[in-house]
Amino acid sequence: MRRGGRIERLIAFFRPARAGSASLLLSRECFAAAQSLIGAFYAVLLFFAAGRLFSWSSDLAVTDLAPRWPVVWLRLVDTRAGIAAILWLHLVGGVLGVALARYRWARVVVFVSLLEVLALDFSFGAVNHGNHLAVLIAFVLIFLPAGWHLRGSGDRTARVATLLVFSGAQAMILLTYSMAGMWKAGGILQQWLQGELVTYLHPHGLAQQVAAKMIEDDAPSLLGPWLVAHPWAGWLPGIAVVYLELFALWVVARPALHRAWGLGLALFHLVSHLTLGVGFPQSVLWLVLFLGLSPFRPAVFDWRRAVEELPLLGPRGPARRRGVAPNRV
Repeated sequence: MRRGGRIERLIAFFRPARAGSASLLLSRECFAAAQSLIGAFYAVLLFFAAGRLFSWSSDLAVTDLAPRWPVVWLRLVDTRAGIAAILWLHLVGGVLGVALARYRWARVVVFVSLLEVLALDFSFGAVNHGNHLAVLIAFVLIFLPAGWHLRGSGDRTARVATLLVFSGAQAMILLTYSMAGMWKAGGILQQWLQGELVTYLHPHGLAQQVAAKMIEDDAPSLLGPWLVAHPWAGWLPGIAVVYLELFALWVVARPALHRAWGLGLALFHLVSHLTLGVGFPQSVLWLVLFLGLSPFRPAVFDWRRAVEELPLLGPRGPARRRGVAPNRV
């Protein structure tokens, strides 16, 4: 009974304050919007693959690398030939994503091409986590159902399955941020246990982190010096970032919060670049595409409902349950 009670409380914790989100899976408008956004995802991948052409000559000139596990096979072949194969696969994958994404095998090729080219890029040193989301999203989209691409499809099963997979891509994106939030929360707890008072939640915490980063990198920062001189300006935004990241996964079943969380996390990346010099431009793109423009978001933003859905901060009393009209993009 105890275990069952804990599971029920966990389910209740993640359950939306209002019922009706499931009905969006039947919406033709949501289905059409999701189709457009998935098409845009594959179009952007082709754009990146085409842009990579300008660096092919330098890529092919590489002779020394430490292959990551997805490209460990490079040790068994001629390095130049192996790298050429990866670059061609990346370009072909971009074309297939735009031309033949209706077929699962083509989406598998897209995923493998991204995995291979990313592993190649990271075979020369540190791993840049800013490019991981595209690989994760491409993996989830492999599971799109047959007929997902048909405009105005009358197949109810295909519509529901397509929107579930799209929601799964959103969940994959948000899961990575919740993991980052848990890492930050764990670090804060560890500092408290060690008796350290200046944590990420301290009024000077973010300013000290920026100052340490500036000293470590010895690189210019546009807003870093100002933030160090005015530490209180970063206090509440720093707490807000921990909140946005920690509860990111919570947002999946709350369409009213999709746009706010997507744009909030995108803004976090932009400010991080201006203060810490840490840039995640691809993450900004995917956050805006899959959450800022979410097909499930309300046609008209209702701040009262958004507040009601906020994790921990929203009302936790008896939830009002009523249907929600289909949303529009």
